[in-house]
Amino acid sequence: MAAPREVLFGNDLKLVDEAPGLDLVVDGGGDVDLARGNDNIVQALRLRLLVRKGELAPLGWPDYGSRIHELIGEPNNRRTQLILMAHARAAISADPRVVDIPTIEALVLPGNRDVVRLNLSITLIAQQTPLNLVFDVRLGNA
Repeated sequence: MAAPREVLFGNDLKLVDEAPGLDLVVDGGGDVDLARGNDNIVQALRLRLLVRKGELAPLGWPDYGSRIHELIGEPNNRRTQLILMAHARAAISADPRVVDIPTIEALVLPGNRDVVRLNLSITLIAQQTPLNLVFDVRLGNA
C-alpha cells in the first residue's frame, strides 16, 4: 500500500532544472525516474512558479503558471519584491493541494542584488507541518 503522502501528492516524471531548461532524470537502471509524494509536490509547486502564465494555454491550461517573468529587468526594490510575493502567492494558491500560504518573505542575497529569494511557508492538505519552499528569482536580464 502506498504511503499517505504519495497518495495525496502523487507521482510524476522527475525533472532537474539545468541550463537551458528542464531535463528528465534517469535512474541507475536507465529508466525515467519518478518524483513521488513530498518530492512531487515540491516539484509541482516550483514548476508553477517557473512556467509563464498562459504558456500552456495551447495545451488547455490557460491559467497555469505565474507572472513572475514579468518582473525580469525590474529594479530589486521593495515594490518589486511585493509584486513578486503576490505573483508567487497567486500561482501557488492555484494548486488544489494547497490550503494556505501563511508566510512569504523576499530576501536579497548578500553580494547578489539581481536575485530575490522567496521563502514560502505552505500549508498542504492533510498535513500539520507546513512545507517550506525556497525559490530564487533572478531579476537581471542574463
